[in-house]
Amino acid sequence: MTPSASDFWTTAAPYVAALVAASAVLAAAWISHSGKISEFRQSWINDLRRDLADYAGAAEKWFQKWDELNNAPGDEREARCREELFPLTNQARVILWRIRLRFNPRRNANTAEDDALLENLLGLLDPGRIDPRNPDAAWLRLADATVEQARNILKREWEVTKRFPIFRR
Repeated sequence: MTPSASDFWTTAAPYVAALVAASAVLAAAWISHSGKISEFRQSWINDLRRDLADYAGAAEKWFQKWDELNNAPGDEREARCREELFPLTNQARVILWRIRLRFNPRRNANTAEDDALLENLLGLLDPGRIDPRNPDAAWLRLADATVEQARNILKREWEVTKRFPIFRR
């Protein structure tokens, strides 16, 4: 007696059903995992956006105080710098360090772009990068250019976040 097709499917059906169920479970786990990663990336982007704005504001406070103290008499200037400028510098640097900690320190395709942003953020606290003939306009140009760089990085990260999970990597 030869086995029939119905005998084959009767024997194979439980195995096929188990294979389909296992595949569905793995697919659901992958999609769930990818969705959670997307949530974390979105949170990372939101926190970075907030810190970039906070840093720009803190750096502008520093710049305004630096500009004011730059015109003060020598003896008064040194004492006021310690008392008034240092706390503003420290506040801005704490935010900058938090921003730096968010970026990947290992070499990757985005390292140059990320490092350029971090360098320009640091430049917002560097009086040497400000044209003394028109310091307000010079600082604002530097700040605007830095914000544009940040916008490009935030857009890049958002594009990665919104991709379908299977194609993310």
